[in-house]
Amino acid sequence: MHTTAAEQPERSPSEQEIIVARQPIYNNGMGVFGYELLFRSPGDDPKGLRPTEATAQVLASTILEFGLNQFVNDRKAVINVTRAFIEVIAEIQLPPDQIVLDLPDNLAINEELIARLEELRSMGYGLSIGGLSNLKDQRLLPIADIFRVDVQRITASQLDALTKFLRRHKNLALQALKVETMEEYRSYCDQGFDYLQGYFLSRPRVYVSRDLSTNKLAILQLLSVAHNPDTPIQELERQIMHDVSLSYKLIRLINAPFFGVPQKIDSIQRAIVLLGRDEIRKWVSLLALSGMSDEPPAIMEIAVLRAKMCELLAEKAGLPKDRYFTVGMFSALDMLMRQPIKNILSRLPLNETVKAAILERRGTLGDALSCALAMENAQWSGIGFMDLGPGELSEVYRQAIQWTEGMIGQF
Repeated sequence: MHTTAAEQPERSPSEQEIIVARQPIYNNGMGVFGYELLFRSPGDDPKGLRPTEATAQVLASTILEFGLNQFVNDRKAVINVTRAFIEVIAEIQLPPDQIVLDLPDNLAINEELIARLEELRSMGYGLSIGGLSNLKDQRLLPIADIFRVDVQRITASQLDALTKFLRRHKNLALQALKVETMEEYRSYCDQGFDYLQGYFLSRPRVYVSRDLSTNKLAILQLLSVAHNPDTPIQELERQIMHDVSLSYKLIRLINAPFFGVPQKIDSIQRAIVLLGRDEIRKWVSLLALSGMSDEPPAIMEIAVLRAKMCELLAEKAGLPKDRYFTVGMFSALDMLMRQPIKNILSRLPLNETVKAAILERRGTLGDALSCALAMENAQWSGIGFMDLGPGELSEVYRQAIQWTEGMIGQF
């Protein structure tokens, strides 16, 4: 006997599938300090889970099931918590020295809470606080590690006064939230912020068209040759071998344990024959783009994660995956080249379907890219692809993160 959706028994939090997303928190050298982990299960508030005593166990088991390092590698994991979570977290088997507890701004402060937080801090947990209430009642300032500032909700003069006040507490690092542009990032770094979070790297930007550097022109030429289906194999081989550094990196990468080829490859020609044009095109593009030393490594990481996410979504949905990686990677070309994305794509011999997916999010390729971008920014309403369930989407995301971490380590 089948039941309708309305007749389905309500599932307990422990039975729900949880989607996990992450948002990077950068340091003032454009490195990644850690990741804020965000959780949502079907039917929850669109903003995500608010951990209660019950869901605290669910979130912990989700992290442990996937493996914390598979989401954050060796960086910090920042988790939003409530009072109920604070009460039970010591009983959960999480690595304290890798976790920062992000306390809500409106948390009611009393002596019992302070004692509990001091206990957690002595265990190794980091504490992050923010909000006006913690400025008026300053009892948490001496035991916190990070103070969060929503820079979009404060004037320049208020910000200056606030940072001067907080700098009196030598234990406190300052974190700027909702940093929207690279100009803002640099400005807040200059004002003494230690950590910065926002969409200043991944959000699409408006670039003024300008001449590309010689290095970027050469990379664009190589991409053009590699992605032209009419390029003869011999010409592709010649273009790769023309760049001695690229040839060396490609051979070294393909023979690395990460790649897992069954036999040693000692020439570009052999690599093309054994791997095929599509795979060589992927690796050549990755290596060429990663060679742009004037761009922050974090941008390349965003591009690689998008690419792998799109490819794995297609694979999970049983679709041919050859163009999905390209769509994900090339969607970040505007950030990497600092040129309008439409201008860059017009110089590449890409299939119109691929261009439409990147520029307009059209078709199944565009749907995959939209899903990858939604995961990147924890935009819950946009996370979905074909008929994949929450568990499958989380698994794809976890695999993409793991693969990206391994790949970035090869560059």
